[in-house]
Amino acid sequence: MERKLIEVAYEITHICNLRCTHCYNKSSLGKSYEMATEEAIRAMEKLRAFGAEKVKIGGGEPMARKDLFEIYSRCTSLGFETQFSTNGILIMQNIEKMAEFGVSKIQVSLDNVGEKHDAIRNYPGLFGIVERAVRELNRKDIRINIATTLTTANHNDLKAILDFCAGNDIARWKIMKYIPKGREDPLLLSREGYRKAVLELLGYKEQYKSPEIIVAREFDLIHEPSDYNDMQCFGGKSFFSLKPNGDVTPCSYISGIVCGNITRDSLESIWNNEKMIAFSRDYCDKSCSICGKCKGGCKAISYFMETDVKCDPYCWVKG
Repeated sequence: MERKLIEVAYEITHICNLRCTHCYNKSSLGKSYEMATEEAIRAMEKLRAFGAEKVKIGGGEPMARKDLFEIYSRCTSLGFETQFSTNGILIMQNIEKMAEFGVSKIQVSLDNVGEKHDAIRNYPGLFGIVERAVRELNRKDIRINIATTLTTANHNDLKAILDFCAGNDIARWKIMKYIPKGREDPLLLSREGYRKAVLELLGYKEQYKSPEIIVAREFDLIHEPSDYNDMQCFGGKSFFSLKPNGDVTPCSYISGIVCGNITRDSLESIWNNEKMIAFSRDYCDKSCSICGKCKGGCKAISYFMETDVKCDPYCWVKG
């Protein structure tokens, strides 16, 4: 595919009010490690001029930044398709601002229900806070997407999460791969456990019309590989990650591959940086029957498990 920047994941801050067991965010870096409001807005303007079309704002906890809605508003006025994610704690105190700035959709993290969610997020009572926030968002007609990271801590509770979504007018339930912190990460499902969970999710996807169930592209390869034509990683091809301080990396999970800084480098030089181009290459096993579709799968999992960018070690088709 032709390389063209379409989507940017902007990690607006490292600051967070949680300490989640599965998180890769470096919250210790704090506010001094992020672009000022004016720098962030200039960065968005540069990205739009370069042709980017989508901005997904994450963190950290985006609502921990007092200028979130100012930056969000500028993104929408520039014509970006814009969304931000949150852990839900600060929704209630920002609900009127969300209405004021025209927020029409939001992604809320939910990794289990009840006390199990609280344990994953290390915050007693969090599930109740999220429940109340979801009810209020529905009253304000703000579309809610729920995001769940699939781990050993919730793979047996997927139906309970789905029931919560179905009972609370959730528009989409997005299930994401867990990116491990090494080979022996206790949150990382075994290959067989992963396969079993994915088959369960794909079964729900066929049964339920609402919420819309979104699984990572490569999940679908477990089902009917012939039905899918483009499951590849888009890092460096049509996507990159913008860090709080302006650093740019090809993947949100990998902070060690820095291709430039948006506050001092041109986007052309960042996009054509040799590390960005190298990451965009397909690391396929030519002996695999479907590598032409997945192009090697998730490079972040390979990076953390194999300390290099290679084919996804969790490929069940090849394995």
